[in-house]
Amino acid sequence: MKKSKTVPWSYKKGSSVLHKLPAGIKLLFLLGLSLAAFFPGTETLSLIILGCIALIVFSLSLIARIRPHSLLRGSGPLLLVILAVFLLRALEFSPIGLNFDGLLESLIFCVRIGTAFAAGSLLFAVTTSTEIRKSLSALEAFFHLEKFKLSLSLSMMLGFIPALFQIWEDLDLAWKSRDGKKTLSCMATLVPLLIEKMMEKAVETAEAMESRGALL
Repeated sequence: MKKSKTVPWSYKKGSSVLHKLPAGIKLLFLLGLSLAAFFPGTETLSLIILGCIALIVFSLSLIARIRPHSLLRGSGPLLLVILAVFLLRALEFSPIGLNFDGLLESLIFCVRIGTAFAAGSLLFAVTTSTEIRKSLSALEAFFHLEKFKLSLSLSMMLGFIPALFQIWEDLDLAWKSRDGKKTLSCMATLVPLLIEKMMEKAVETAEAMESRGALL
């Protein structure tokens, strides 16, 4: 079975204007879009804000020559879990029925997650981890906060997001190669393995950084 060419939240080489922008500007702007997706307000206001954010992300993805729908790759399981949880909350048992207000709330929340996910995916598609780390280091130096090593911590934390998707893609490929199906048993088997491998990666990274004197 062939490995998928597109890993969620992975960097995609390019020479677009968005690729060439300073990492700090992209980080602040797309982070701001992600936070704006959760701006509190009425349902109508929320839908207007989410529509504007989606339009901005869509336009930026075209500028970066990235297919807009590819930004949502990997978000399916997350959105399904969130929707399932909210659907259960929308159920009423006395009398039996469905709270449509709660259902609409759940759908809006899924759209919030989706737009924030797409914005984050776009950031990592046009910005390398090295660029993010250098940008954070410059900001840290500007405020004379080098001793706290915040840039190192934040860049490592951000770097673990694409690593998580890479590991998940590898596990999913291995599952499919053994004729595994997309069922609950798939999630029950792969999620613990994902957690285990992420913990192993965290330990390996910490040991590597400590050996280089980066951790105190």
